[in-house]
Amino acid sequence: MFTDIFGSAPRVRLIDFLADHPAFDYTISQMAEFAEIARPTVYKLVDQLVGQDMLTFTRSVGDSKFYRLNVANPRIVSMLQVDFEGINTELAAGVYNEMSAAATEPEKSRAGGGSRSRLSPRGRMVPVRAYPRRAVRRKGPKTSD
Repeated sequence: MFTDIFGSAPRVRLIDFLADHPAFDYTISQMAEFAEIARPTVYKLVDQLVGQDMLTFTRSVGDSKFYRLNVANPRIVSMLQVDFEGINTELAAGVYNEMSAAATEPEKSRAGGGSRSRLSPRGRMVPVRAYPRRAVRRKGPKTSD
């Protein structure tokens, strides 16, 4: 939602992603992947946001450090309230009705090999294959020497 209002600057995309998942913590690499930001940029942003007390370090596993939004910060709480109010307004207006209609339709058989889709972290539809295509190595006919 923040990207709709403030544009798609890396800082806004990072905060928007983390605001969509305030209960979870993420590594720098995960934040870079899911928010679609270059990892060196995320390192700089995390340092800035930790310095502003908007992000907090939660744990480390091996060499990886995990961070999440600091929900004790009043600025973060205000941002989350605005985000949730916007979502509630959209729900009340019926913006998401097409999603609920698709959820009530019976699921079609997957045996036909048809393509399926899922929402990516950015909300775009991406194809999902039940069985990824693999290169098949075919052996030539056996020859007797």
